[in-house]
Amino acid sequence: MCATATTTSVQIVQAAQPQTPRISRRLQRQRFCSILLDSVTAAFILHYLYNHPSYLNPWNLPNAKLWFVGFICIRLGVMFYDHLVVLVVEKYFKSKVLPTRESGAPPVRFVQLDARSYIYLFLNAFNEYSFVMRLTHYLWQGGHQQLLSWQISQFTLGNTLIAFGIMFISMDMLYAPLHHLLHLPSLYPLIHKHHHRQHFPTRGYLDAGNEHPIEHMIGVMCTWFAVCASEIALPTLGMWFNRLVENGLSWQLFSSEDGDFIATRGGGVHALTVMIFFQFHAALACLNHSPYNVQFYLPAIGSGAIFGSNSKLLHWVNEIPHFGKWIKGLVSGQWFQYAVGHHEMHHRKFNFNYGQYCMFYDLWMGTFIEYEGPMTAAQLLESKKRM
Repeated sequence: MCATATTTSVQIVQAAQPQTPRISRRLQRQRFCSILLDSVTAAFILHYLYNHPSYLNPWNLPNAKLWFVGFICIRLGVMFYDHLVVLVVEKYFKSKVLPTRESGAPPVRFVQLDARSYIYLFLNAFNEYSFVMRLTHYLWQGGHQQLLSWQISQFTLGNTLIAFGIMFISMDMLYAPLHHLLHLPSLYPLIHKHHHRQHFPTRGYLDAGNEHPIEHMIGVMCTWFAVCASEIALPTLGMWFNRLVENGLSWQLFSSEDGDFIATRGGGVHALTVMIFFQFHAALACLNHSPYNVQFYLPAIGSGAIFGSNSKLLHWVNEIPHFGKWIKGLVSGQWFQYAVGHHEMHHRKFNFNYGQYCMFYDLWMGTFIEYEGPMTAAQLLESKKRM
């Protein structure tokens, strides 16, 4: 009798103890690969910095104190700029919040920053500081082909407005496919998954910069690509036009009396154009991870305000076989539209809207999705099942 009671009590105690959930082999493999990737990345960075110390100090600052003063100034500048963007959007443009953030809408999922988030933000801050120093040093030296100019008198249509558009388009055309690549099942859990913890980005820079250092380096690489593309694109185009002129073709509308291609005179891009582009790039990255309903069309590409979304002309163009959709997107400006809602949809539905500034890549690849308002609990559950 006593033994039976003891056995029963032991069974009750065992039943009362919570069972530790078993970790699947897939999750164990992902964690191992993540630790291995982070370790290899850290070892490579330390090895590279040890052998190339000038990477963090391209200006050859004389001492560490001055270097850290510069670092603090850049961080304070980022904080000020983040708040300035919010002030401009709220006070001057009177932008409203996205429908999912309006009062009365279902509450959205908000994730607090964890220890890994702060580590990533800290590491990425050093990468940003290094990038700013290297970019300014690059501009000061005149760029890769000595085609960058600093003098105000050297402003041209080519090295300002046209170069500005080239930087935005070229950056997005490289960023979007690389972003798409990070969503491959084999890579997503290791690098990009952390950034997608926040389904409804709200904190601006903190949500934008809260990403794996590898992903952050990819973003820096895309910025460098945009600068180099704008530096060499128009001079190369001008060289082609000059060769055509030398071969007897007349380009009176495009060339000046001395034979120079008008759009490219003065070099590929002006240094001030690069600095302005960098400011816009930072502002739009912060806005993409904010709750504000900001959207516009890039200039000189086309405008939905001119044609309208329900224009009969665009409807007829869209019916043209094979090329109608392309022509409509280009003429209406749809392919070059910036909207914060597009990026919110990417955080809500991970396999859509890989572009950052325009939807050219997504409309081309069939991964574009229009903005959707707040979803009910049942709709949200159904959406998760489909994903």
